[in-house]
Amino acid sequence: MTLLAAWACSKSPSTPPRETGLEVAPPGAAPIASVAGPRLLPAVDAPKARPPYNVLFILIDSLRWDMPWSGYSRPIAPWLEAFAKKSALYPRSYSLSSYTAKSVAPALVGKYPSEMQRDAFFFTLWGPDNLFFGERAQKAGHRTLSGHGHGYFKPIMGMNQGFDDYRLLPGTELDIHGVEDITSETLNQLAKTMLSVPKNVSQENGKRFFAYYHFLDPHYTYFKHKGHPDWGLDIRALYDSEVHYTDKWVGDLVDWAQKQPWGKDTAIVISADHGEGFGERGRFRHAYDVWESLVRVPLIIHVPGAEPRRIETPRGHIDLAPTFADLMGLPHDPPFRGKSLVPEVFGAPAELRPVVTELPRCDIMDRRRAVIDERWKIIELGDGAEWLLFDVVKDPKEENDLSKSDPERFGAMKELYDKISATIPNEPIPGLVPLKGAPKGQRW
Repeated sequence: MTLLAAWACSKSPSTPPRETGLEVAPPGAAPIASVAGPRLLPAVDAPKARPPYNVLFILIDSLRWDMPWSGYSRPIAPWLEAFAKKSALYPRSYSLSSYTAKSVAPALVGKYPSEMQRDAFFFTLWGPDNLFFGERAQKAGHRTLSGHGHGYFKPIMGMNQGFDDYRLLPGTELDIHGVEDITSETLNQLAKTMLSVPKNVSQENGKRFFAYYHFLDPHYTYFKHKGHPDWGLDIRALYDSEVHYTDKWVGDLVDWAQKQPWGKDTAIVISADHGEGFGERGRFRHAYDVWESLVRVPLIIHVPGAEPRRIETPRGHIDLAPTFADLMGLPHDPPFRGKSLVPEVFGAPAELRPVVTELPRCDIMDRRRAVIDERWKIIELGDGAEWLLFDVVKDPKEENDLSKSDPERFGAMKELYDKISATIPNEPIPGLVPLKGAPKGQRW
């Protein structure tokens, strides 16, 4: 029996029954209101996936969940909005953590941050024993490539593991105060350059490529951009301008990719490494907490032949690596923690299962972990120092803690939390011996 099934069986008869949470919207349809909660809809008839596909994986740094398709009023991402209508859209997707150094590597491995080999520092250095998705693809003879413009992605941090062609934009440095460089256009050009190298995109003998690019501009510091809407000088207005600017260059890259000879065999996955706070629960920017503003992110999956759909069921980035594996026809060996989203992208019902997002303790930050199930989210602060419960469909700003006012629901969610957490080991931090070339103060 699964953890979810065990929990469901343990609930009292007065607890409302579970539903599948699948919503399907045709192209061009208005966003489906989620306030009423998920509704049961049948699976749709659709062709089956035909791997292997190439996979173009794009993360947009600090991209919030409240996009136009979720009711945000400003047209901040016209290309993404149009692309979402042609794809599988997940409006309730969650990153694995609330900042880059704890969210990206786990997504590429398919594990939770706590259980991965790592050091004890905020700018996390990942150990060589972690099995990155790129290594699985390499083992099968596929080509792997990645490009970046943020100093955290310097090879010394372990983020190049599993990539055949790994490049940084010239002048890339680690700035702990913010990101002053504007890089979307130059990263777009770097990606096109790498994807134009014949050996990177060769389709001989059924081989494919996995490519990952990380667009950074919505990350603080926020700037206006000439030729893009000017919504004012407050921080959200400046951020929105950054999103609009990045949207242009992400769209340009994807449109270009789909016109290439290999485009018809390429799946495109677009999401964010984390969100961004603008005062919700007192948090600005990101990291340090697991509030919705920081960990709920967009997810768009576009696979040739799959019909557009909108899936309101909560999903986590723990499912990305197995999804990549299915798209590229790779075995789940060793098995992944998450489940592939490919079946539901191609029409299968989207079953409910819990989602976990977390912050392992590090040198400057206490531990945080949240479990999301249907519309409910339970948060542990520290090691049981405080527990919070929210209905994040009705209360996405998490202003009304229900842990005391709804003890029955809290008890059920706490039981689910404990069952899931018992399966997530905290990987001991190895050695902490000095690592040559690591950033000042960083040890392995």
